[in-house]
Amino acid sequence: MTDERIDMTQLNAATFSAFALTTIVLYVLGFFTFIPPWAVFITWACFFHMGGGADRNQAFVATITHMALGATAAWISAIALLNNPFDSALGQQLWGPVFIGAVIAILARMGTIARFSVTPAIIYGYASVFAFASTAGMFSPEHLLSVSFNNALFAILFSIVVGASAGYLNAALVGVLTGLKWTKASTQRGGI
Repeated sequence: MTDERIDMTQLNAATFSAFALTTIVLYVLGFFTFIPPWAVFITWACFFHMGGGADRNQAFVATITHMALGATAAWISAIALLNNPFDSALGQQLWGPVFIGAVIAILARMGTIARFSVTPAIIYGYASVFAFASTAGMFSPEHLLSVSFNNALFAILFSIVVGASAGYLNAALVGVLTGLKWTKASTQRGGI
């Protein structure tokens, strides 16, 4: 039997890594129900949007800073929406859309700053806070101002760190798998 060398392709490594890590992350998150899995996976995808396949360290920092900015801006927006300063019906109806529109415009404009140059990543964080806060009963001062995982900001910031870490591990595992040297003989004996 010859030991002909077989390289694991990037696609095969990414496929295996995605399967294995997704399975593990979902299993572990089952024990921590205060962490919204969807926010973890949005962040994980954002990690690769931010170049995680090419530069893990840069993507890790960029993902967290962009999404945390968006999440923080959304939390401030939520507090502002709950404190509508207008009494008129028109003021009540326009306050939310105009305020959120202005915040999104500011966040988009921040794209001119190198550290925040990927506006969609900021918006992922922004939208994640409102998705969490839209859960029944969570869009209230009681929850938004609490020091708990019922506070959308705390829950999403924690999810961002978990998701960016999962992305980092995913990219590292792909790197390890594509760097390994497999032989035809080892694959026939039950290797990859």
